[in-house]
Amino acid sequence: MATQIFNLPRHEDYTRIAAAIESQNDIFRNHFKAAGESAVRSWEGFRNLCRAGGVRTYYGVGDQLQCKKGDTTLTWDIVHIGDVAETGGNYVILQTHDCLPMDTMEFDSREAIFRTKVELPAGTYHFTTSTAGITDPNWTDSSKSGWTKTWQFTTTKAVPAGGQINFAQGMDWNTSLAPLGIATYSKPTDTAALETVALTEGTNGTDLATLGTVNHAQRICYGYNRWSQSGIRQWLNSKAGAGAWWSPRNDFDRPEHYATWAGFMSDLDADFLAVVAKSNLVTDINKISDAGGHDTTQDYFFLPAMVNLNGGNNFYSDPVSAVQDIEDTVVWDYYTKFRRDGKTGTNAEQDDNRRKYRQGSSTEWNWRERSPGCGNAYDVRNVTDGGRAWWFYYAYYWSGVAPACRIE
Repeated sequence: MATQIFNLPRHEDYTRIAAAIESQNDIFRNHFKAAGESAVRSWEGFRNLCRAGGVRTYYGVGDQLQCKKGDTTLTWDIVHIGDVAETGGNYVILQTHDCLPMDTMEFDSREAIFRTKVELPAGTYHFTTSTAGITDPNWTDSSKSGWTKTWQFTTTKAVPAGGQINFAQGMDWNTSLAPLGIATYSKPTDTAALETVALTEGTNGTDLATLGTVNHAQRICYGYNRWSQSGIRQWLNSKAGAGAWWSPRNDFDRPEHYATWAGFMSDLDADFLAVVAKSNLVTDINKISDAGGHDTTQDYFFLPAMVNLNGGNNFYSDPVSAVQDIEDTVVWDYYTKFRRDGKTGTNAEQDDNRRKYRQGSSTEWNWRERSPGCGNAYDVRNVTDGGRAWWFYYAYYWSGVAPACRIE
């Protein structure tokens, strides 16, 4: 019987072939870059290239694509290219190169004290805010703040069912609550109060807790750090016109200052929107006003999690404490490939590659992540000046926004 000889490629042969293919891909990419052209002529063509599994032939992490938002041109960085195992295709994560140009924005606004289930007739009422889960004496020691005290007020106008009771002024954890006063609203979308009345310490009248739920002190004071219920998530995923996108995500929700704007998606290029896919996102939940764990949401546009930015997993309070939960597990290649010091691995500290500016200006902005600071109900992760990934900002603070999306 004749002997058959099979010359199988060796490991070094595979390595050489792969290098040759990548070299050819570089030639293709450099050709289109030198010509100032894209390898495809439309967003539909780009999506088709993703579905065919051919994105890496013509594009690489760090390449830029553009679309129009009204009269403004948005520049998107390719921050990650991944594989879709089920189809053999690719997916691409895009993120705006700089912060959106319109304004800094709240993650979520300060919340109401109480929402009425039935009409509240004119009269005297009292309440004590919830401090559940808080161990910090700055919040729980009545000699340091008023959040554990009981407060009373008297209205002269009925508050309709579905209305809200709010503090009339902004506050800090150590602010005396009495001077703040109380403002009542017919419904959460109202920004003009029914009336504003005085607030004093006391237990006269009806306890609001017998009529419904009194909100958590930290959410009233600084806003709510839960991505699934945030104003910024709702705005990013809305096509509604000016003043029409905002609606309450919970009983205590109040409008953000940008509630009068049109939704982010309202004037984006239609051909771009047509190829943006919904992403399944896992985001941590705080352990103070909530029970911890995580939410899963489906969003067209979203803020990155701390891990996406090569900042490591989201920690309970800061980068040296226990991990609260596991959010997205994918580190976007952009934040590793272009790392300032040329190293690999997690980098939660300063990295110039994370620095972003207001689009069209030389003004550097802090910008939002969607990961919460899990040790309280109000802190949200923020990328600070210099590109640190683990910082905290109050939810109601205004900060830059650099959204991301997925095409596959």
